[in-house]
Amino acid sequence: MRKVRILKTKKAFTLLELTMVIVVLGIVASIGSSIIAQVYEQYILQRATHRASLKTELAAQQIANLLSYRIPRTTIARQPANLSNAIYVTDPTNMTDNIHTQLEWIGTDNDGFSADIPPSWNGFCDVNASTQNSVRTPGSRLLNSTASHAAAHDILSNLSNGNVSLDAAGQHPAIFFRDRHRRYSDDIAGNEVTMKALPDGTDPACLGMVSSDRSCISTVSAADDENFAFQWDNGNTQKVISEHYKLAWSAYSICPRPRGGNHYDLILHYNYQPWEGERLDGQNCNPTVGESAILITNVTVFKFAESGNTFRFKLCAQESIGGDTNVTICKEKAVIL
Repeated sequence: MRKVRILKTKKAFTLLELTMVIVVLGIVASIGSSIIAQVYEQYILQRATHRASLKTELAAQQIANLLSYRIPRTTIARQPANLSNAIYVTDPTNMTDNIHTQLEWIGTDNDGFSADIPPSWNGFCDVNASTQNSVRTPGSRLLNSTASHAAAHDILSNLSNGNVSLDAAGQHPAIFFRDRHRRYSDDIAGNEVTMKALPDGTDPACLGMVSSDRSCISTVSAADDENFAFQWDNGNTQKVISEHYKLAWSAYSICPRPRGGNHYDLILHYNYQPWEGERLDGQNCNPTVGESAILITNVTVFKFAESGNTFRFKLCAQESIGGDTNVTICKEKAVIL
């Protein structure tokens, strides 16, 4: 008997169905790639925004910290290409000044003061035990270290890389008293008399910052652990003496260094002493005195102004996304003494 072979059919996609599947997969892939591209673009944007925000905030906070210890009435603004062209930073209208963009001031030695507990120089003066030639500061460690505490001389020398010390020789710190309207009088048995005020109350021209005139600033060395000795009288026959004092080992300057277009880097200058005759004399953020460090790069705006005891500044910086696209972040801060 002859066998009959029965062929079984199998189900499969038709050409039309296969074409439809390929079309659907193409549409899904297209949508997916678009979503992935958008996610990546958002990631790049957020990363650039984060970087710009972080570097701007860090730089703004560092500037604010330095300015929070500025000596009142020592802030000036200079033209970077001509440092002799300077104005006083005392009016909010300075925020619109596009010429005097380099900031300079004298700052107190907060780092040295807070480097040890108790501080090596305590900031208090025994007025009755002080004279026209010396300042008594009980409880200080000006020259001699102990097993657990450093001396002010060593701290100042370390901060300034050996440039400033309390020895009789070399560069010295400047001393500032809180009450700047009284003087110690050697010829009236220690009675306090009226101090010659700084010109118009804001002019730092007698601090050695804009000329060789240092008539209203004093430098000190250490006679022993608890006594400062005035190094020279700067032409004064009377010294500022009051109960609270601060030391300063450096002036500071923030200069915008061009980097192309309307962008620049902010350069911090420090470790120079105008009261010892050292002034910014270079141009375009390249002084011949002190040390320098980059605060922040790719800056588009750095504006500042001072009114009373409040110093305000605005800082804007860019971060590149790619091509001609950039992200700009701005920070504004007010520093109150």
